[in-house]
Amino acid sequence: MRTSLIFVRDRRFFSLPASKFLHRREKAPYPQGKKHYVLGEPPLGIMYLSSVLKEMGHEVSMTDQCHPEYSDAAFVDSLRRERPDMVGISFLSNMCYPAARGLSRKIKAALPETKIVYGGVFSTINARKIIATEKSVDVVARGEGEGIVRDLAEGLDALDAIPGITFRSMNGEVIETPEREGIADLDSIPFPDREGLNINYVASLPLDVPAVIWDRPYTSIVSSRGCPFGCTYCNCPTFSGRKCRARSAGNVLEELEEIHGKGYGAFTFVDDNFLLDPARVTEICDGMAARGRSFQWACEGRAEPRVNGLFEKLSKAGCDLVMFGIESGSQRVLNGMNKKTKIAHIEQAVGRAKDAGIGIIHGFFIVGSPGETVEDVRQSFAFAEKIGINSFNFNSLTAFRGTPLWQDAVARGLIDEEKDWDKMFPVHSIHPETIDSKTLFALRSHLVKRLVRRKIMKDPRDAAKVLLRFLQCMSLRDVYLLLTSSKSDSSPQQV
Repeated sequence: MRTSLIFVRDRRFFSLPASKFLHRREKAPYPQGKKHYVLGEPPLGIMYLSSVLKEMGHEVSMTDQCHPEYSDAAFVDSLRRERPDMVGISFLSNMCYPAARGLSRKIKAALPETKIVYGGVFSTINARKIIATEKSVDVVARGEGEGIVRDLAEGLDALDAIPGITFRSMNGEVIETPEREGIADLDSIPFPDREGLNINYVASLPLDVPAVIWDRPYTSIVSSRGCPFGCTYCNCPTFSGRKCRARSAGNVLEELEEIHGKGYGAFTFVDDNFLLDPARVTEICDGMAARGRSFQWACEGRAEPRVNGLFEKLSKAGCDLVMFGIESGSQRVLNGMNKKTKIAHIEQAVGRAKDAGIGIIHGFFIVGSPGETVEDVRQSFAFAEKIGINSFNFNSLTAFRGTPLWQDAVARGLIDEEKDWDKMFPVHSIHPETIDSKTLFALRSHLVKRLVRRKIMKDPRDAAKVLLRFLQCMSLRDVYLLLTSSKSDSSPQQV
């Protein structure tokens, strides 16, 4: 069987490095022999599927839309030459759905007999709606794709026997097969196919002016799947059923040995909450330290008391960036988000991470929640200054289908479930109990710039330490733009 896999991107979340970085790499290219450099995360979803299919002996090609030479026309031309039996289109959110839909229509027009399969979080949550409204899509894979792709590779003509998919019958009826159990043993899944894409992914923070974190060959790793928490703005619980499964520490260390052998020097654990199980994290960190591999790496977790004993382990194992989902400096707002974290615990965790010598501590914040006041927003910025994080971003709260926030908006009549299922809504644009959009944007812009200035004045040595890292790969002009820009909803700021 011949399969083509493509990851569809939101263009705001990848970019080409600055010319200063590219000039460095022309003189000293990374060892994988890949030509193109892109600031963005590798598409682990299709990389896992490729490994599964290749393990079965099938032919697979992979494409990532972040490739500098990508175009829909060129991709469809390549499919005409390959004549695949199946094209898998993976994407994360509704921001990518229009691009995915346009691409699948072009593919279906060119190759009407080829099966087109959608996968990803948005597709899982909206599987029935997609099949009912988009004729170019033949199948939607719901949830984890590794088991489904195995079954599809062996049974494209017997879809009703494959659990976990939604498809259209010959008479146009939407068919949903029974839910598929999550993969019990994540260690049984082959490691992602890191050979099939001719792209060097470069570690960066998605700033208004993208900045390289580590000038080393970079990849990402997922060591666990799912999240047991139920924050109102997050659709992860809908996708994972609030269940969390983890790979064994030994299996993770095996993958780290593999990427070391391939020449990678940096990576990010992209788990929803890498720090969830302190005993497992300790075993991974101890194993990394014992092997003496020189990685620089990052992880994300919740700032809560049980993680406080981990930071020295993380630091000794090479962890250079910890990202916390802080969300707000107001306990009342955190409670409204069902965040189940305490302001005092956040401050304590950040302090412990700093004391352990973690190079960059990043905080994710959200503004624009229902009931949040101007004073609450000011309190969040004051909290970011107080705890001394190096990096931060203040995003506007957005309602996505599959979240409690969306369900509440539907119940209030603010969103039409049938008409708006493929949309997302900044909450400040639809909810009567939020700060109005104009006030919120002006307030955030003002407070971001003030926070940057105050951090530089308060701790110039720390600010200089972080900025010098970026000057390795950025021009002075870019650094100036980085410090003075606050226009993007999704962009962190760094000092």
